Amino acid sequence: MQISHLTLGIASTNTYFIENDHELLLVDPSSESEKILARLREIDKPLIGIILTHAHFDHIGALDDILAEYDVPVYLNEEEFDFLTDPEKNGAAKFKQYGLPEITSQAHPTNLQEGSTQIGDFAIEVLHTPGHSPGSLTYVFDEFAVVGDTLFNGGIGRTDLYRGDMETLIDSIKFKLFELDETLPLYPGHGPSTTVEGEIDNPYLLGF
Repeated sequence: MQISHLTLGIASTNTYFIENDHELLLVDPSSESEKILARLREIDKPLIGIILTHAHFDHIGALDDILAEYDVPVYLNEEEFDFLTDPEKNGAAKFKQYGLPEITSQAHPTNLQEGSTQIGDFAIEVLHTPGHSPGSLTYVFDEFAVVGDTLFNGGIGRTDLYRGDMETLIDSIKFKLFELDETLPLYPGHGPSTTVEGEIDNPYLLGF
């Protein structure tokens, strides 16, 4: 299994491509859909699904363009189904003053809850890690985890968007992410990868 990414859009969001020998998953198609489509063609394996860590605008901006080319299921926690069509909830409206257009999606996602799931031949342990957003999910594979905007390399997710909550975020990090193997690579929604071991002294977690 391997993971690669493109960093795209106004928020420099990481869109991930997760491959096994014969299948492909796409994570958080953020924006600049032509670049994502070009990478999908380059990888040249059947795309079997799109998994969303959460539904903020900078993680869904290219979703409909990808679905127009690939008729595949979209997976998201049901807490954020309505974020897809509501710029007030997905954060796009907050940045309208800076010229950001309203970003929405017409996707009809499948609900993912915490627990073990199987998508094609990908075995995934799904963790519900709210705080940055109410339905934030972490996807744990055998060799790495994709953590969305819950934890960053030297940082943590913001909690000033709709239904964000700092105490909930800290609990998700301490009692969910920090229970993972300390050397497991963690791939965030922004910035470089990290590990639990590397975030023990994260300055944003001191005092909690």
